Amino acid sequence: MIITLTKLEDLLKEITTSVFHNEAFKASAPYIVYSEYRKRNKFADNRPLVGAWRVQVDYYTKLHIDINSCRIEELLYENEIPFKHNKVFDAELKLNRHIFDLDGVHDG
Repeated sequence: MIITLTKLEDLLKEITTSVFHNEAFKASAPYIVYSEYRKRNKFADNRPLVGAWRVQVDYYTKLHIDINSCRIEELLYENEIPFKHNKVFDAELKLNRHIFDLDGVHDG
């Protein structure tokens, strides 16, 4: 299944309507920020094929244990999006931050 940035945003809005691209200004937790950070291009016969982005999805919450982080994992599994999941505490924001590194998200 090919997942696009637009489809990814739609999926994330199933978790919360507070979904932002690149940056969230004065958002109230819980909220999600996603951003593309590296494009991977594949080549065949010395010609570029469709490239795919690596995307970081950050889920911010006040809760130490938040079911929505599991829901994000489920959405990614269901849509066959490879990912890694880490969690840190953002001392500046005083929020828990779930970091999902996704691979293979296409333009559009």
